[in-house]
Amino acid sequence: MHLRWRLILPMAAVAVLLVGLVAYGVPAAAFGGAGTFLLGLALVLTIAALAVAIALARGPLTVMEQEAAALPRLRAELEEARATLVRESAQRRETEEALHEAEERYALAVRGANDGLWEWDLRREEVHYSPLWKSLLGHDDSEIGTGIDEWRNRIHPDDRERVLQELDEHLAGKSARFENQHRLRHKDGSWRWILARGTAIRHASGAPYRIVGLHTDITARRAAEQTLIEVAESLSAVSGDECLRTLVRSFALVMGVREAFVCEPCDSPPTRARMLAWWRDGEFLAGVEYDLEGTPCKNPHVYGRTCYCPIDLEKQWPLEKQFNRRAYLGLPIHDSAGRLIGHIACTDNRPMPEQTPHLAIFKLFAQRGGIELERRALERMANSAVV
Repeated sequence: MHLRWRLILPMAAVAVLLVGLVAYGVPAAAFGGAGTFLLGLALVLTIAALAVAIALARGPLTVMEQEAAALPRLRAELEEARATLVRESAQRRETEEALHEAEERYALAVRGANDGLWEWDLRREEVHYSPLWKSLLGHDDSEIGTGIDEWRNRIHPDDRERVLQELDEHLAGKSARFENQHRLRHKDGSWRWILARGTAIRHASGAPYRIVGLHTDITARRAAEQTLIEVAESLSAVSGDECLRTLVRSFALVMGVREAFVCEPCDSPPTRARMLAWWRDGEFLAGVEYDLEGTPCKNPHVYGRTCYCPIDLEKQWPLEKQFNRRAYLGLPIHDSAGRLIGHIACTDNRPMPEQTPHLAIFKLFAQRGGIELERRALERMANSAVV
């Protein structure tokens, strides 16, 4: 039964009952003074029923009934919205987990590369310097703040204008990335050469709002490059034994090791090698001959292979333990025709860097040694021909 009839019928029924009592001959006197009251009440109820009917006919109840009919549809829509929310929540969790994994991989890659991460929020004028970035300059994590001046004020005065100009050009969109070599002041007052690389993150309009980059300490590489320049200049003016002595001393200096030597074969095919120049612990020693078997020198001298063992040399070649050698780098020496004619090597009683040094640079030593060994061989042949 519709709601309108539930409201109208009770009032109408009572009104009809009262009117019927009067209409069918029940005298009002039988009710005493209440007869008149009952007739009035019947009239009031009749009028009320008519008023309710008229009011409901105008529509409010129709709207209520429509809303009541819409409840199942609204309930279905609510269930669908709840299911959509559950799916979106699951997708968000998956996205957050993937982002977290990506951040962990990136952090591991950065730590493994020994690079210092920096991130400049241009809107907030705040810079995040990673703990490794700070340690490259000798500082603890709490000793450097979040301002860009923490970096700017540490740039060498001779480099500052050039560095900041290149950074501004990148932020202005004039370069695809920011890359610069400059010096930064270390906590101990020394200067460290840094390779700075960064890329700006931009809005669709092209305006940058963040720049992320890495700092790499290249002090050792720059020192090696400078030393090589000096070595090249010094070797260009010498020859013979003096050239070979300069060569091994410079090789040890560039590598930062205690010992370096250059050798030629004593026989053919080579089973023994002869030291032509030997630098050890800050002085030149008289050259010696030794068997190649059981030594790392066999790799460059016999097989023509570069040999680099940065640590635990004595475990692979036990004979080296008696000379207190723990690390080794050996490079083959070839003549102008590509024939193997000797090798140059260096060793140390401490571990060398795990990564192979810049062999392209150090091969210059082998090439210079090759020129001198080939010259010596030609001199021997000329002397033999004269005799």
